Amino acid sequence: MTMRFHPWLMLRTALLVLVLAFVTVPMLVVVWTSIQPDIYPAFPPSGLSLRWWSSALTPEWLLPMALSAQIALGSAACAVVVGSAAAYALARGPARGRSLLEGFLASPLLLPEIVISLSVVQLVSLLSARELIGPTLLVITHVTIGIPFVLRTVGVSLLGVNPLWERAARDLGASAWRTFATITLPMMKSGMFAGALFAFIVSFNNVELSLFLTTRNSNTLPIRLLQYMEYEYSPTLACVAVTSVVGICLITGVASRFVHLTEFIHGGTT
Repeated sequence: MTMRFHPWLMLRTALLVLVLAFVTVPMLVVVWTSIQPDIYPAFPPSGLSLRWWSSALTPEWLLPMALSAQIALGSAACAVVVGSAAAYALARGPARGRSLLEGFLASPLLLPEIVISLSVVQLVSLLSARELIGPTLLVITHVTIGIPFVLRTVGVSLLGVNPLWERAARDLGASAWRTFATITLPMMKSGMFAGALFAFIVSFNNVELSLFLTTRNSNTLPIRLLQYMEYEYSPTLACVAVTSVVGICLITGVASRFVHLTEFIHGGTT
């Protein structure tokens, strides 16, 4: 039997390979930089070394990483609550004004994040409340860019929830809250967790929103990396980057294994 290679299939495969290479090759370079002995990587490589990791696993880097994780967890949790409520209201509420509300909640994705950060700084200055600048304000600001992701993923999950199921539960005597808790929420949970994961990753790696909203004693990891790169270069930066990426990959892998993130596409287990 002869196999036929369709041009469109070959083109799609080639594009997929290029996209994967575009994503993975820079990361492979970073990984290699973190385990080689020279300050500037050379080819052919001169050997392997873990000398740079002793500088990476110190409070200088672990404290900003922990702060970034705390801010990302807080903003993701708030984004899940607000975004899920908004998605449910859009899916079950009246059609009037739906597009306007959805556009308003998604608008942070259309604005440059540096503009949002500057706007927050100007607002804080006008209110004479510059003491608010720090982790709390960072969480509030990061929530704005996390909500659109939760809105989309939960909205897709709700497409798989037939309103007739909720109506049947109400007809059988279930209260509105019991109907939501036993029918709707289990179908939304994969979308909620997927949205929370996206919100966490966006917050953890954010530079633009954090640039003007951090203080000397509350630098997030991306800002600390940026400040370090302004004055010197060291493969320690690659070690720190690898550590954060591995952590995010572990969280994603565990979530995919136990929460079934792709279920939000279908609105339930397939």
